[in-house]
Amino acid sequence: MSATPKRPGPRQTAACGLQDSSFVRARVESANLDVLRSIAVLLVFACHFSGMLTGGGARYSLIWRIGRLGVLIFFVHTCLVLMWSLDRSQPGARHLFSAFYVRRAFRIYPLSIVFVLFALVFDTRWNPVNLCQSLTLTQYIFFKGHVTIPPLVTPLWSLPLEVEMYVALPCLYLIFRNRSILSLAFFWISTVVLSFFQPRLGEGFEILKYVPCFLGGIMAWRLIRSGARPRLPAWTWPAGIAAASVFALTATEKSLFFSISALGMCLGLLIPQFHELTWPPITRAAKIVARYSYGIYLAHFPIMSYVMQSRYYWPERIFHYLPPMIAIPHFAKPIDFVLVTTLTAVASFVLYHAIEEPGIRLGHRLARKILLAKFPWQNPQTLAASSASQNG
Repeated sequence: MSATPKRPGPRQTAACGLQDSSFVRARVESANLDVLRSIAVLLVFACHFSGMLTGGGARYSLIWRIGRLGVLIFFVHTCLVLMWSLDRSQPGARHLFSAFYVRRAFRIYPLSIVFVLFALVFDTRWNPVNLCQSLTLTQYIFFKGHVTIPPLVTPLWSLPLEVEMYVALPCLYLIFRNRSILSLAFFWISTVVLSFFQPRLGEGFEILKYVPCFLGGIMAWRLIRSGARPRLPAWTWPAGIAAASVFALTATEKSLFFSISALGMCLGLLIPQFHELTWPPITRAAKIVARYSYGIYLAHFPIMSYVMQSRYYWPERIFHYLPPMIAIPHFAKPIDFVLVTTLTAVASFVLYHAIEEPGIRLGHRLARKILLAKFPWQNPQTLAASSASQNG
């Protein structure tokens, strides 16, 4: 018969990293991060819309760089938010890491599985159909020849990289939570060197190209954790994002590894330096876009493909079973923009409330059961607030 766990005292609880729910909410609800996430998804949206409209988007073109910039910003943002989540967990507890993985799985997989199955039914160009890899987001781990992403859900390419990074985040948390910022900087430099050699290692090691970018989020977390205080006015935050973006927007084939690394670290160093935005029109709009950003990220591309395929991009049929989009003789471009924007907004809203939100709630319930089984003294409201930080 196992002994009942003893309730820790206040000092022990603080030492374990378990804070009250008001502190958790204060750390999680950041208007600046909502703006950052909103900019990221809108950059990806703009890249794909412009690419289909003009037939551009070739590798290393400006359109391609803009889309890649949005994805890299996502990487930094997500890594920071998840490190905060781990910071509110008890360090070294296997059950808490299990809870972390459960929350991430129920946050990422329900919607991605829906879009993979959508591509399986409707995508005429998905060949070979690597269904198992696409459902599990393990394309960069288990593949033959070249990594294959369903063409109708092209943005899915970044999710397997995020999944690989999620596996390592608890370990990175344990390594750097009490080590100096300088040690993290040296580790970042070592990953930059590794990213330089990634092309020689092949697509199976694609994650090495992006690890320095993810580490930018860890740097931001570590700076905030060590007490860094904002010095710059809130209204300059968009200018700070633009300044860091120069690295990604000027990338060439030879400098790509460095531009990815530099962007991530610059954002990581800049995030703690700015006061929070408080202007309601901006903060409210950013909060809405950030909430539905995952759905926007996955839904906009198939919607654009259907609406715009026959006029700008693909002359061949790319959808099974669906009739082609009707011809629009006048003002086609602005009408396409309105159609794509409206359909994406509606789709992301429906997908969030029908699939994402129920998945998030289920993941949180399962995670709380895991945590309360191991730590029955813990306040469920604190655990719920800690779980909320993983909505990124």
